[in-house]
Amino acid sequence: MNQEKTEILVLGSFHMSEYEGLNSEKRQREIEELVSKLEKFKPTKIAVEMVPEDSESFNEEFNQYKLGTYKLKMNEIYQVGFRLGLNLEHEQIHATDWMGEADMSFGEVENWAKENQTKFLNEIYEGMKFPVLSEDKSVLDYYKELNAPALIDTLHKLHLNIARIGDVNDYVGMNWLSWWYKRNLIMFANLTRLIDSEDERILFIVGVGHVSIVTKFIEESELFEVVEPLSYLS
Repeated sequence: MNQEKTEILVLGSFHMSEYEGLNSEKRQREIEELVSKLEKFKPTKIAVEMVPEDSESFNEEFNQYKLGTYKLKMNEIYQVGFRLGLNLEHEQIHATDWMGEADMSFGEVENWAKENQTKFLNEIYEGMKFPVLSEDKSVLDYYKELNAPALIDTLHKLHLNIARIGDVNDYVGMNWLSWWYKRNLIMFANLTRLIDSEDERILFIVGVGHVSIVTKFIEESELFEVVEPLSYLS
């Protein structure tokens, strides 16, 4: 591996706030197991899907957590990022996201396609099976499924095909997709700003739908050495 480049591990995550039961003793142990796996990567910085405008407030929460006076929210930034940051004695967690206004929401584009391009919409969703966190599946095993290359490629293909929703001179899908690409480009740009030395090792925790596009930007920039997440999760 080329040690002259910053190493980066892009970890595709699910949004923990959408799942019940993660506060149970069993699930909390499983989250700790995931964190112990990621700790072996020894990141020098932890980057997350949080807008910089909120950086001061959530890093104050991180400081309170390090002092033992803060109960973690059910969110992957806190449950994974804060725990790992504490274990590695990091001073802060780094925000990379951007959430500006889009011309149309994803839901609005999808609803337009349901009314006007039903057959095509069914085609791009055909065979799409997103894994779920079932009772008999550990959090670590779920992360392994989320970071499987086949799923990441499928999600990227889905996003790319949204560009085809609409017609000539009526690029409906682009009303959302241009925002999506801009958001991911900003994430990439903010990640590059975390490089302070050639010994940097960055862990980026982000929703799995972002992984393929952000990783492609990272690879094509030739600024980073991309580390495969499954090499640490397995």
